[in-house]
Amino acid sequence: MYSVLIVDDEPLIREGLRTIVDWEEEGFRVVDVASDAAEALRKLPLLEPRLVIVDIRMPGMDGLELLRTIQEQYRPCPRFLILSGYADFEYARTALQLRVDGYLLKPIDEDELVRYLRRVKEELEAIDREEAEERNLEGRILKLLSGEEASLGGTKEWIAMAYEIALIKLQSREEIEAATVARIKRLLAERFERVGRGAVFSSGAYLGLLLKETGSSLSGREDAYRLIAEACGECGLDFVSVAGGAVPDQASLRRSYERARALMKHHFLYAGERMHLAEPETPDEAEDAETGSAEDRLFLALDAANPAAVEAVLRRMGAGWLAAGASEQELKAGFVASMSAAISKLSLKRPELREQLQTLNARTASLYGEYRYGQLLERLVSIGKDISNRLSEDNGGPDKQVRKMIELIHRNSSDSLKLEALAEALGYSSSYLGKLFKSATGENFNTYLDKVRIGKAKELLRQGKKVYEVAEQVGYTNVDYFHAKFRKYVGSSPISFRKKGEGEDTTE
Repeated sequence: MYSVLIVDDEPLIREGLRTIVDWEEEGFRVVDVASDAAEALRKLPLLEPRLVIVDIRMPGMDGLELLRTIQEQYRPCPRFLILSGYADFEYARTALQLRVDGYLLKPIDEDELVRYLRRVKEELEAIDREEAEERNLEGRILKLLSGEEASLGGTKEWIAMAYEIALIKLQSREEIEAATVARIKRLLAERFERVGRGAVFSSGAYLGLLLKETGSSLSGREDAYRLIAEACGECGLDFVSVAGGAVPDQASLRRSYERARALMKHHFLYAGERMHLAEPETPDEAEDAETGSAEDRLFLALDAANPAAVEAVLRRMGAGWLAAGASEQELKAGFVASMSAAISKLSLKRPELREQLQTLNARTASLYGEYRYGQLLERLVSIGKDISNRLSEDNGGPDKQVRKMIELIHRNSSDSLKLEALAEALGYSSSYLGKLFKSATGENFNTYLDKVRIGKAKELLRQGKKVYEVAEQVGYTNVDYFHAKFRKYVGSSPISFRKKGEGEDTTE
């Protein structure tokens, strides 16, 4: 029995329709009624009727609006019969454009209604038979791919020159509903199975296509990709697809399937726009350990308000993790942790911008929702650009770059600063920037950095701090080295300097 929902604002019509024909004799059963469109939309997901009989003229949302809404939102979509008390040609024409199965005028003619019901029943039975055949075919395909069967049974429509398996992973930043997956699967079936181009099946988290070659090319992978894109586009989803390579017979399809599964393990690294046939290439940019850790370089690039340097550091970080075999979640966690740490450190160095920077930092949590490596990098670079926009001034010209360099030294002198790292952050070669800096200040980079550190050390010693504490706080990890540098620039030891300043016990 096929279920029926009657939607009409007139109680007499609703009840009259229940008794006007012998519904069960015609293969139908009226499961419920609704007095308006809103009530119908509430009941529809629960009842899942195969046929909806709806009145055009209703208060609020009329019958045609209800029909459009159901067709847009529900899959599988029920069949429709339209009721109207008016011989309105425009309404009838609109109803036909919306693919209704019949247009009945009130008072309803019993024989006419029966004729429509019988026609709808025939079409529903044909759809059910087709879906049963599709399920049967899918089961045979899965047995073939698991090795339980050696062929699809020798049906003529599946005799071909070659075969190939393609897998599809649906992608979205939001959770994908099962109903949406089912709709895309049905759309793919319409585009492939019903025109003899292939078959659709489910394989765990993926949708699969069994493509067959009937001419000079294997159903055209580009054409297949286009059809997949159309189906996913109708449902507002992105996707990635891979192909396992052509095989000469059905018995070899498992090889194509296993190859496609192996390729799909790298789905996070694939871009869209084509069906992928090979493993993605790992970026060959290597992180240079000589210029400091990646996290330090990222911080300096952000502090220098240089988006290009930020992007370069991020890409090298990602390349290093990929080369080490990092998983999707490890990549995301690494990027989020590094960017968040750099922004937090920047907030401490630039307290006047702390609130703005923390707002940007909050955006890093959403990076876990990205489903493509390229998109993840784009989002990270975008955050870096936003930070640069908040920090940057006009950095053009050598003099301004030297001023920016001096600002970075004073702000970060306690860190493990190196000329190479600053040069990268500012977008210059280290040799050029070193010459530029000495020309402008009269001192080379290391001398200037030492003097800034010693100047801060003198302030801390005057506050009575112990020598080993001061050495660590201004950027010297070796206390003896700090002693030597302090004596070189001040002319006395740190202990003697503090004694002169405070007259305290010099025991360390």
